[in-house]
Amino acid sequence: MADPRYHHGNLRAALLDAGFALARAGGPLRLQVRELAAAESVSPSAVYRHFPDLAHLRADVARLAREALAREMQTAADAIPSDLVAGERAIRRFQAIGAAYLAFAAREPQLFDTAFMATEAPPSCEDAPSAWEVLLDALQQLVATGEMAPARLADAPLIAWSSVHGAASMLAGNLLPADLPDGVVRTAVLDGVLRALGVRAPDSRAPNTPSAVPAASGSAPLASRATLQ
Repeated sequence: MADPRYHHGNLRAALLDAGFALARAGGPLRLQVRELAAAESVSPSAVYRHFPDLAHLRADVARLAREALAREMQTAADAIPSDLVAGERAIRRFQAIGAAYLAFAAREPQLFDTAFMATEAPPSCEDAPSAWEVLLDALQQLVATGEMAPARLADAPLIAWSSVHGAASMLAGNLLPADLPDGVVRTAVLDGVLRALGVRAPDSRAPNTPSAVPAASGSAPLASRATLQ
């Protein structure tokens, strides 16, 4: 007899939730049809009634992981005080999203790997929210407040993303020396991006940029791991 939880067609959402939890615990390798079916007490054939194949399911779990990252970035940006001078606030919001990106990778290495794993199928819908769009909005605010030249919008997204993502990948993979002082990676990367984009350093008298943000609403507690302070 079918599980009554799924009479109203919510097995697809339940499987994605289970996939997110499995990815958080063990990364992309945990995303297997049999393990997902077992997590929801259904048969593997029930999984295939909601996803054409494993590739499509993995693509949507990766999307959920990216959306979790994007929410943390947006939360960090929104936490910057609104009473700062416009240009100062734009710079600190830009730094905050980078700090959140690094913090997410350090705290959630398996989920970070899942977010950017190679997939053989597209997700069922676009990321919402989108980490890329959060970045673009922060860069546009730098231009709007006169803190970055408009011409830099052509290359700024790639410069910022590749710099921060590279450092985040090293954090997620434990590839950096263990004796690096707290905050060195974050400061070096974020200050380096500002210099590359021709943006001034923020006013040291203003509140410090948050180094980490809470988990996205509704997510499980973050795994124990060294975080950026």
